[in-house]
Amino acid sequence: MNVMLSGGGTGGHIYPALAVAEALLQRYPDSKIIYVGNADGMEHQLAEEAGYKFIPISVAGFKSHGLLQTLKVFYKNWRGLAQAKALLRDFRPDLVIGTGGYACGPLLLEAARLHIPTLLHEQNAVMGKTNKILSKRVGKICLTFPITDLPVNVANKTILTGLPVRQAILQTDPGAARRQLGLAPDKPVLVMTGGSQGARHLNQALAGLWPELLAAGVQIVHITGEKLFDETAELAKKAGLSTGPADNPRASAGFLLLPYLHHMEYALAAADVVVSRAGASFLAEVMALGRAAVLVPYPYAAGNHQVYNARSLVDAGAALLIEDQALSAESLKDALLKTLFDTKLRKKMAANSAALGRRDAADNIVKAAAAVAGF
Repeated sequence: MNVMLSGGGTGGHIYPALAVAEALLQRYPDSKIIYVGNADGMEHQLAEEAGYKFIPISVAGFKSHGLLQTLKVFYKNWRGLAQAKALLRDFRPDLVIGTGGYACGPLLLEAARLHIPTLLHEQNAVMGKTNKILSKRVGKICLTFPITDLPVNVANKTILTGLPVRQAILQTDPGAARRQLGLAPDKPVLVMTGGSQGARHLNQALAGLWPELLAAGVQIVHITGEKLFDETAELAKKAGLSTGPADNPRASAGFLLLPYLHHMEYALAAADVVVSRAGASFLAEVMALGRAAVLVPYPYAAGNHQVYNARSLVDAGAALLIEDQALSAESLKDALLKTLFDTKLRKKMAANSAALGRRDAADNIVKAAAAVAGF
């Protein structure tokens, strides 16, 4: 089939789109897939790196209430609608798929207007602004988490599919991952990440616990974010800890302080407990592997969606939640005492997490897409 994909602004919108594209090609190897989005957005680079043709259109998000800025945004999106219309008539897709972010707005709106089959995927436990608008127009809506407050005409179009994760996440062996990271096979592993940009508050809270955790036999993989690495490494130096990859002889045993980890599958496969923000894509990976988690939602996420994401896991007994304003070394210590050192509780949380995980999410979405497109 001919498919047009769109979604952008953050990796949380882009990676699910690419995972769906991969699954589509596995089921329909002769498909032609084009990615449409913002020329200056992350989607441009990531789509082309994944091997897909990328076509930019004019799009803009509403970030200012000033009259001049609002007029500029309207003009850019009006141009985007015209460009989307031309693309759709030229490519003649069997299906158009959107994964959220303002980048997919013009394409999905114009496709729906032209009666081209459309499918939308919502990653979070609360629907984003663009997806709220699109949800009234598209043919089918795939959800990661149950959303109970949708209008009836929208709710009738939803299906709970989960959020697709990369095959590397699903296929990495925990023992091999620990060897790759230079970690012992028989000691618990704590993984902390604040996302690609890092989270200073998380870094500081865990840094206050490094010596105590290491003394208790816990291995730590602490991913700081590139911008925050130097200041966090300074804290490690003051604590008498050496940092670095496993092949660094000066690195403290069982302690990895990294700015970024390109192969996040190693850390997740090795982990017993994960401390993180509550972005939907990362949580989908945590649940797919069945890992106990301590979640500290980013307090400024649009629509407070990270709190809703986190509560979906907490309500299922798969995670503990610490509000950002309540985060400290002491509150984090209390949570880790339960998750790291109460083996029975940790295993129960891991099982509950795995029960939420949808390892077949990409296949579920492809099946829904095929039904919408009449294949």
